[in-house]
Amino acid sequence: MEQSIANQPDFGTGHKKLSVYLVGLINCVILTIISFWVVISQHFSKSEILIIIYTAALVQFLVQVICFLRLNIQTNQSKINVMSILFTLVILITIVMGSLWIMWNLNYQMMH
Repeated sequence: MEQSIANQPDFGTGHKKLSVYLVGLINCVILTIISFWVVISQHFSKSEILIIIYTAALVQFLVQVICFLRLNIQTNQSKINVMSILFTLVILITIVMGSLWIMWNLNYQMMH
């Protein structure tokens, strides 16, 4: 029995637990309801609504990464997983910000 556990590959995600999935599900549902309520209630200005929705989306992304993808830093493989996600985010931010910068400059050049 112990030999079969030792032969399993380490993906860095830890052991599956139902409680982690339930916590993630409940948090995601609450964050989604908050976003819908903010828009439907019309108690906030447009900029406040955008800030609340983007903050809820960012927190929901973190909840999904931690609870459903089980991203942690407990083993060497999980540290490699975290570094690859961070590298991917850096590349994505660079591409998106570079594209926005190019489009803004093209718009400025076309207008002047």
